[in-house]
Amino acid sequence: MLHSIVRTALVLPVVFQLGCYNTYSVNLEELGKATEGGQNNAVRMATAEGEEVVVSENTKIGVTDKGGDYHAISPFNFTLSSRQLVAPDEDLLLGVDEIETGNVKLVSGTKTALLVTIGVLVLAGAGAGIALTADERKEFGQ
Repeated sequence: MLHSIVRTALVLPVVFQLGCYNTYSVNLEELGKATEGGQNNAVRMATAEGEEVVVSENTKIGVTDKGGDYHAISPFNFTLSSRQLVAPDEDLLLGVDEIETGNVKLVSGTKTALLVTIGVLVLAGAGAGIALTADERKEFGQ
Protein backbone atom coordinates (compact mmCIF):
# COMPACT_ATOMS: atom_id res chain seq x y z
CA MET A 1 0.00 0.00 0.00
CA LEU A 2 2.73 2.44 0.99
CA HIS A 3 4.64 1.53 -2.16
CA SER A 4 1.72 2.58 -4.38
CA ILE A 5 1.34 5.88 -2.50
CA VAL A 6 5.02 6.69 -2.99
CA ARG A 7 4.79 5.73 -6.66
CA THR A 8 1.73 7.98 -7.11
CA ALA A 9 3.47 10.85 -5.32
CA LEU A 10 6.41 10.53 -7.69
CA VAL A 11 4.31 10.27 -10.87
CA LEU A 12 1.96 13.20 -10.16
CA PRO A 13 4.60 15.95 -10.64
CA VAL A 14 5.48 14.48 -14.05
CA VAL A 15 1.82 14.45 -15.04
CA PHE A 16 1.45 18.07 -13.88
CA GLN A 17 4.28 19.07 -16.22
CA LEU A 18 2.95 17.12 -19.18
CA GLY A 19 -0.78 16.95 -18.69
CA CYS A 20 -1.83 20.53 -17.99
CA TYR A 21 -1.10 22.06 -21.38
CA ASN A 22 -2.88 22.24 -24.71
CA THR A 23 -0.29 22.12 -27.48
CA TYR A 24 -0.95 23.89 -30.77
CA SER A 25 1.03 23.62 -33.98
CA VAL A 26 1.94 26.82 -35.81
CA ASN A 27 3.81 27.36 -39.04
CA LEU A 28 7.13 29.19 -38.99
CA GLU A 29 5.62 32.39 -40.37
CA GLU A 30 3.24 32.55 -37.40
CA LEU A 31 6.01 31.58 -34.97
CA GLY A 32 8.06 34.47 -36.35
CA LYS A 33 5.51 36.87 -34.87
CA ALA A 34 6.91 36.00 -31.44
CA THR A 35 10.34 37.44 -32.26
CA GLU A 36 9.06 40.88 -31.28
CA GLY A 37 6.98 41.81 -28.26
CA GLY A 38 4.03 43.37 -30.03
CA GLN A 39 1.60 45.41 -27.96
CA ASN A 40 1.94 44.77 -24.24
CA ASN A 41 4.42 41.96 -24.97
CA ALA A 42 1.76 39.73 -26.49
CA VAL A 43 1.06 38.59 -30.05
CA ARG A 44 -1.75 36.63 -31.67
CA MET A 45 -0.97 33.57 -33.77
CA ALA A 46 -3.13 31.40 -35.99
CA THR A 47 -2.66 27.70 -35.33
CA ALA A 48 -2.65 24.90 -37.88
CA GLU A 49 -6.05 23.87 -36.43
CA GLY A 50 -7.47 27.31 -37.34
CA GLU A 51 -7.67 28.63 -33.79
CA GLU A 52 -6.16 31.90 -32.60
CA VAL A 53 -3.85 31.84 -29.57
CA VAL A 54 -2.18 34.66 -27.67
CA VAL A 55 1.51 34.32 -26.86
CA SER A 56 2.98 36.33 -23.98
CA GLU A 57 6.34 36.28 -22.20
CA ASN A 58 5.13 33.42 -19.97
CA THR A 59 3.87 31.18 -22.78
CA LYS A 60 5.85 28.05 -23.56
CA ILE A 61 6.82 27.95 -27.23
CA GLY A 62 9.25 25.85 -29.20
CA VAL A 63 9.93 23.94 -32.37
CA THR A 64 9.90 20.27 -33.29
CA ASP A 65 12.68 19.23 -35.63
CA LYS A 66 12.35 16.64 -38.39
CA GLY A 67 13.85 14.03 -36.05
CA GLY A 68 10.94 14.52 -33.64
CA ASP A 69 12.92 16.34 -30.93
CA TYR A 70 11.27 19.30 -29.21
CA HIS A 71 13.36 22.44 -28.59
CA ALA A 72 11.96 25.07 -26.22
CA ILE A 73 12.59 28.72 -27.08
CA SER A 74 11.89 31.92 -25.16
CA PRO A 75 9.16 34.13 -26.59
CA PHE A 76 10.42 37.50 -27.88
CA ASN A 77 14.06 36.47 -27.50
CA PHE A 78 14.94 34.57 -30.66
CA THR A 79 15.60 35.32 -34.29
CA LEU A 80 13.94 33.50 -37.16
CA SER A 81 15.22 34.24 -40.63
CA SER A 82 14.55 32.52 -43.93
CA ARG A 83 17.55 30.29 -43.27
CA GLN A 84 17.86 29.66 -39.52
CA LEU A 85 16.45 29.91 -36.02
CA VAL A 86 18.72 31.40 -33.37
CA ALA A 87 17.64 31.20 -29.73
CA PRO A 88 20.45 32.55 -27.53
CA ASP A 89 18.76 31.76 -24.18
CA GLU A 90 18.72 28.06 -25.07
CA ASP A 91 22.01 28.12 -27.01
CA LEU A 92 20.12 26.83 -30.04
CA LEU A 93 20.91 27.21 -33.73
CA LEU A 94 18.73 25.28 -36.19
CA GLY A 95 18.40 25.54 -39.94
CA VAL A 96 14.86 26.26 -41.11
CA ASP A 97 15.01 23.13 -43.28
CA GLU A 98 15.55 21.08 -40.07
CA ILE A 99 12.35 22.37 -38.42
CA GLU A 100 9.11 20.46 -38.90
CA THR A 101 6.72 22.74 -36.98
CA GLY A 102 6.41 25.40 -34.31
CA ASN A 103 4.56 24.69 -31.06
CA VAL A 104 2.66 26.81 -28.58
CA LYS A 105 1.76 25.31 -25.18
CA LEU A 106 -1.02 27.01 -23.24
CA VAL A 107 -2.14 26.09 -19.73
CA SER A 108 -5.43 24.19 -19.79
CA GLY A 109 -7.73 25.12 -16.92
CA THR A 110 -9.87 22.03 -17.43
CA LYS A 111 -6.95 19.59 -17.43
CA THR A 112 -5.37 21.31 -14.43
CA ALA A 113 -8.60 21.21 -12.39
CA LEU A 114 -9.16 17.56 -13.32
CA LEU A 115 -5.61 16.64 -12.35
CA VAL A 116 -5.86 18.44 -9.00
CA THR A 117 -9.19 16.72 -8.30
CA ILE A 118 -7.72 13.31 -9.10
CA GLY A 119 -4.73 14.04 -6.86
CA VAL A 120 -6.97 15.02 -3.95
CA LEU A 121 -9.10 11.89 -4.43
CA VAL A 122 -6.02 9.66 -4.54
CA LEU A 123 -4.66 11.18 -1.33
CA ALA A 124 -8.05 10.93 0.39
CA GLY A 125 -8.38 7.31 -0.73
CA ALA A 126 -4.88 6.52 0.50
CA GLY A 127 -5.63 8.10 3.88
CA ALA A 128 -8.90 6.18 4.17
CA GLY A 129 -7.15 2.96 3.18
CA ILE A 130 -4.49 3.44 5.83
CA ALA A 131 -7.12 4.26 8.48
CA LEU A 132 -9.26 1.24 7.60
CA THR A 133 -6.41 -1.25 7.49
CA ALA A 134 -4.57 -0.02 10.61
CA ASP A 135 -4.14 -2.39 13.51
CA GLU A 136 -6.06 -2.02 16.72
CA ARG A 137 -4.86 0.89 18.87
CA LYS A 138 -2.14 -0.13 21.31
CA GLU A 139 -0.43 1.73 24.12
CA PHE A 140 3.15 2.87 23.77
CA GLY A 141 5.59 0.05 24.36
CA GLN A 142 3.18 -2.84 23.86
